[in-house]
Amino acid sequence: MLTLSRQPASDDRHRTLVVLLHAYTHTSERLDSVEDAVHESIPAAHVVKPQLPLQMWSTANLDDVAAAVVDLIDGQLEQRAAARLPRFEKIILVGHSTGSMIARKAYVLACGETLEAPFRHRDSSGGEKLQEKRAWAEQVDRIVQLSGMNGGWSVSHHMGMRRTLEFSLGNVAANLVLMVTGRVLAIHQIRRGATFLSGLRLQWLAMMRQRREMGVKSATVVQLLGTVDDLVSPEDNVDLVSGGDFLYLDVPSTGHVNVIEMAFAKSARAPSQAEIARRTKFQLALVGDPESIRSQSTEPFDYGAVVRETRENFTHVIFVMHGIRDAGFWTHKIARRVKAAGRDCIPEQVYATVTSTYGYFPMLSFLLPWRRREKVAWLMDQYAKAKSLYPTARFSYLGHSNGTYLLARALQENPACRFDRVVFAGSVVRKDYDWALATKRGQVSAMLNYVATDDKVVACFPGALEQLEWQDLGSAGHSGFGQMLPGAGNLPFFEVRFVKGGHSAALSEDQWDGIAQFICNGKPPVRTNVADEQTASVRLLGRFPLIAWALILLLLVAVTAGLWQVPSQWLRTVLLMAFAWSVAKILTRF
Repeated sequence: MLTLSRQPASDDRHRTLVVLLHAYTHTSERLDSVEDAVHESIPAAHVVKPQLPLQMWSTANLDDVAAAVVDLIDGQLEQRAAARLPRFEKIILVGHSTGSMIARKAYVLACGETLEAPFRHRDSSGGEKLQEKRAWAEQVDRIVQLSGMNGGWSVSHHMGMRRTLEFSLGNVAANLVLMVTGRVLAIHQIRRGATFLSGLRLQWLAMMRQRREMGVKSATVVQLLGTVDDLVSPEDNVDLVSGGDFLYLDVPSTGHVNVIEMAFAKSARAPSQAEIARRTKFQLALVGDPESIRSQSTEPFDYGAVVRETRENFTHVIFVMHGIRDAGFWTHKIARRVKAAGRDCIPEQVYATVTSTYGYFPMLSFLLPWRRREKVAWLMDQYAKAKSLYPTARFSYLGHSNGTYLLARALQENPACRFDRVVFAGSVVRKDYDWALATKRGQVSAMLNYVATDDKVVACFPGALEQLEWQDLGSAGHSGFGQMLPGAGNLPFFEVRFVKGGHSAALSEDQWDGIAQFICNGKPPVRTNVADEQTASVRLLGRFPLIAWALILLLLVAVTAGLWQVPSQWLRTVLLMAFAWSVAKILTRF
């Protein structure tokens, strides 16, 4: 259990508890000028500045760090009660960059767990109690975010060359740490779509909706935005998914890091105009009346109001996700068929569609675990946006190839990820995937898997990795899921064995109506264009997939050896370079 450094106890002069949380690679001392501004604005404030485990190579779980902040506040209140002092009148959380997300997570934890977006995986039957609300949650008056990376960081065109290189190298280092230790660097936990961040956004949405339904006032969230933030993009700073109700204040001549460099009340050095402006804006955010802050707040984006507008008239949402070596143009066509089927239902099901593309994904990228994880994070970012837009809709999912992996992995990593009905085609998920557990957790209610007669892609590549017990890929598109075999239990899972064709067989137009009907009513489709057994060649490949890998390797070695025997040195060099280029092209485009 993570424990933060012990903080000084309050005394009878203090009426407000202010918690200051520093940024990644910073220390609590970096917030000295922020603390000085707090004391000037709130003379009766008791300020605590814990040292967080956010060093450069920290692998601390940020959920645990937020829980430790909650424990720290618990301890402050217990000390006060033991000294027979009156309760704090207010609690204010202030965070810089990563600290701002930890502050928000601490508030979510304090407000209690919801079944819609639980803090951890749990049985949805209700046998296990949800984490209860802290009594002091209603005392949290305000959360002030200083350059909060609420959307999560991402490498983008917004960055300069140096920043792009730093973040790219950091990505490589983080992936190496994960491969060697199995642990995720703290900085990678706040990437756009990462598990911690996606969980926070979904839990925040669920918490706010619950509090609105109960008629309970929530803490005011104010974010200071540097006008010249040189570290992350505006889209990373601002989270219009869960931050639609935040108040945003622009701070002139300020970047992501120096937003905390404020003028001291008493200093021998004359402060700059920028430092004075930061202090003024921060104090407004800290103690200003919400209406006064709103009058000076800025709309982060011209399209912000549109993005934040929820669409209650949609009853259902269908995600259609493409796979490898695919730009995903077909997704719109199947989505339209689902929408048409929904109109024929009684009562009518009004579908919104999510057919966004994560881009062309070649075989080599697919075989690299860190590249697949990037796409899982992308999917969770899309999911959080959709939950914000369609808060009352029921979600379903159709995935092909890598699209199946994205959801299977997202369900394992994110307790708040939930879909009603799921359809897989050309699945690259392991055949022993535990769908019963996903059902028990309330993440999936019904599932349909298509198995093809001649899916050599799945049989050879993820099938071989499954046999070797490498990575988390598998051959369910060729072998089927074990839990769907006869005698595997009475589960709401169905499988079509065997749709005629290769890797994309289930996406042929003659299967669309069956997919649409399953999405709309949960009934297995009528068997169309199916065979009783798979082709002999694909059965052989599925049983011995390593043979295909060995033949490919032998071919590469043979061609290389043959080219090496070319007598002319310059011609040999040209041919070897051309061959290497061709192999690289195949790996990055095939």
